[in-house]
Amino acid sequence: MIKSVIIGFSHMHVNEIALYIHEQPDFELCAIADCAENTEEIPPLRYTPKWNMENVKNNYCSKVYDDYRVMLDEVKPDIAFIMAENCKKPEIVTECAKRGVNVSIEKPIAVSLDEAKKIEESVKKYSIEAVVNWPVVWRKYILKMKAALDKKIVGEPIKLRYINGHTGPLGKGAKHRGVSENAEEMTDEQRAKTWWHKSQLGGGVYLDICCYGCFFSEWFLGSGATSVVSVGENLNTPFGDTEDNFAAVIRYDGKMSVIEGTWSTPRAVIPSGPMVLCTDGVIMCTGGAENQPDVKAYDIYGNEIELPDIEVGDEFKNMPWQYANYKIYGKEIHPMLTLKENMKVMSILDAAIKSSASRKEEEIRD
Repeated sequence: MIKSVIIGFSHMHVNEIALYIHEQPDFELCAIADCAENTEEIPPLRYTPKWNMENVKNNYCSKVYDDYRVMLDEVKPDIAFIMAENCKKPEIVTECAKRGVNVSIEKPIAVSLDEAKKIEESVKKYSIEAVVNWPVVWRKYILKMKAALDKKIVGEPIKLRYINGHTGPLGKGAKHRGVSENAEEMTDEQRAKTWWHKSQLGGGVYLDICCYGCFFSEWFLGSGATSVVSVGENLNTPFGDTEDNFAAVIRYDGKMSVIEGTWSTPRAVIPSGPMVLCTDGVIMCTGGAENQPDVKAYDIYGNEIELPDIEVGDEFKNMPWQYANYKIYGKEIHPMLTLKENMKVMSILDAAIKSSASRKEEEIRD
């Protein structure tokens, strides 16, 4: 049995992670602990950290620690799922690493490349295993798209287009997997006090949505990105100090990515998901991310090309299933979940964030 713990409740993905651990027969959620919050007190409305913690406590694990370090010392888990604010990830990873505890970090790996390097240093110094959870890896239609690209069904990929949006993590009508109800109505004053709208804590649309565009760029176009030019603005959430809309262009030698994200308009009403333009056609997501998503391919004359179906095993249900299959049955961790690939993704994201601030094209650091 794989002993696991959860650290932090700031990320609403914690609700689905707890559910997935509960459903995975080789996993046990032994204990949970929150981190000291860097935000002002607000009511425990749905998807806020206190609400998330109560939800997990009531449904999946009643053993709660006030101090996650004490929890690590007493429980001695095999793996810790880190669901804290982005700014706290290096510190938590280091505390886990010192104790020989493997980690699963919710995407993105950190707030910047320099912070990600701190994580990398701790992982290497203490010889632990680190994976980064990207929910899109568990979507069959995305895996089907990647398989079609690998087979070059419509030629070589040359341009990625990606757009995604919602009304903000705690915005109007927000809904997150693992919970059946939508977010409760919040005032702007309440939202302003949450970490999502504070740049120093790792909030904002870049770390929430731009990270996915950088992830797909690395996954679908491969390594070799050289620079990014990006524009981020606060257009609809003046109560926060983070960008809530962005557009970015990632430059390669002979390829490019055009990615956009918004906290103003939900993906239910805008085309969303990745589209890859290739030398002989296009492969695109259809239906949007919430409306029976699928993937289709067309040649340059507009004729639809049938895509072969793919078999997806249990290891692609979610991160607990992936990790259990790795530890128990020896199946490899998907490359895009590894620390090595996530350092590359973070390099692109870091350049995008810096470009928005400098208002000039930024080179991507190794």
